[in-house]
Amino acid sequence: MKKTIILALALAAIGGVAYANLGALDTVPAATLLVPYIVVDANAQGVPNVNGYTTLTVVTNVSSAKQIIHVTVYSAMSKGVVDFDEVLSGYDVWSINWRDLVTGDFENFDTGVNGTVGFFPGVHVGYVPSPYGPSTNVASMPPNGLPAPYDYDKVNPPTTYGPNDATVGTCGFPWGNLNSFAGIIVQKLQKPMTYDWSIQDTDCNASTTGDQIPSPLFLSNLTVSPLFFYATIDAVSSCNGFFPDIDSAYWNDNSNAGYNTKNNVLTGYDFYLNPTQNYSESLPTVNIEAAVGTFSNGFYTSKRLAAGANNSADDREPLPTAWAFNYFNSGGATTQVGVFKTYHELDTSPLLVWACRPYVYYAWDENENSKARTTTSCPSGLCFGSPEPNLFPFETQKVDVTTANFDGLMAGNGWMLLVFDPSVPKFAQQNYDDLQTYVFAKYNFGAYSTAVQATVMGNYWLDSSQVLPVLNTNAGAGVFE
Repeated sequence: MKKTIILALALAAIGGVAYANLGALDTVPAATLLVPYIVVDANAQGVPNVNGYTTLTVVTNVSSAKQIIHVTVYSAMSKGVVDFDEVLSGYDVWSINWRDLVTGDFENFDTGVNGTVGFFPGVHVGYVPSPYGPSTNVASMPPNGLPAPYDYDKVNPPTTYGPNDATVGTCGFPWGNLNSFAGIIVQKLQKPMTYDWSIQDTDCNASTTGDQIPSPLFLSNLTVSPLFFYATIDAVSSCNGFFPDIDSAYWNDNSNAGYNTKNNVLTGYDFYLNPTQNYSESLPTVNIEAAVGTFSNGFYTSKRLAAGANNSADDREPLPTAWAFNYFNSGGATTQVGVFKTYHELDTSPLLVWACRPYVYYAWDENENSKARTTTSCPSGLCFGSPEPNLFPFETQKVDVTTANFDGLMAGNGWMLLVFDPSVPKFAQQNYDDLQTYVFAKYNFGAYSTAVQATVMGNYWLDSSQVLPVLNTNAGAGVFE
């Protein structure tokens, strides 16, 4: 897969420690931040609407040591669009309005502050001696001061930072205005929405014999606007120009140690703003901690394998496989659910939406009534007589929680249990045992909006007993710790 753009930058970091229980998805310093859903309102040509939705992400380095962050932007089908590095001095804050990425206005979120650097496609020229922040800080003053920001224990950056980059002796930076790349960035972000996703294949055998129905993407009139995508932000040891799911060097360099560090020092928040509708929501980034040991299936396992990494062992905590959230569909309130998954379920040859990886949902209303869109022998997506539409085929998406989309949902208000494979019991269906997910809910009421992270109900990767009917809470007993 050919990359769109390679951008890279800077120096190295120090070791970190975990601050909380792995798998809890708590807001603690982490080595990887997932921005699970980014939305930017834009027209069909990709020109952003300055009065429409945009997403802001703020990243903080809570350590006194300088850190390099490697930002990778993916389309909704998880195709790498652009990657670039930035440098945070001790206690530094970096922020990005993702609208600026769409327009190529890197100067609006670049951390470079000094000097002049030339930029050519694939070649970085120039050197900024010391753009990384102060060497002293009043917070370090006695009697109870914090350590002063520092960078003197970092290794020198490599002389190259990607197979298509020139040898320049150090990382070129700042990036400046790269609006000449805006067109290709928009094209890659729009690509998943330009396919004709009109057919859903229930058993994923690409057959046309009775197991195909109109897909919910076709019925919902999917368009290229707004743009929606996701990003990862890693603490890395040195500048590089690699995509984690394409370039094995991202994991194999430095004597197979890879570029990712175990520096649990990053925190972040995402803000969704729409001045036209007066909407504003905020959520913490998904803070994914690094561990001293490894996981059989961590957050980056699928991308390591896709890149052909020599060291497939993953030190990033895995994401959950079962969630719960409240929904409101009465009194003028509406609900949307955002779902990030580590795999998409779309086939471009032939053009089909897959519905063979099972997810099931249960709903309860405020009058103690309940419904389920499944049976004991046929999880959602596999009931050939009445197949369940796959509403979450992209790697990231936001879906209206209505009876039109979820016909097992009752009107009014209540809560929903959403369970993904592998926490769905195994029957004769095709299994994807490496699926991991993140879920949030957005609520609208008139000119007001808010968002919350859904409640984690189970994580199969930390406890293989987390399979229906035994999830986080069962018969009043806490199961998953």
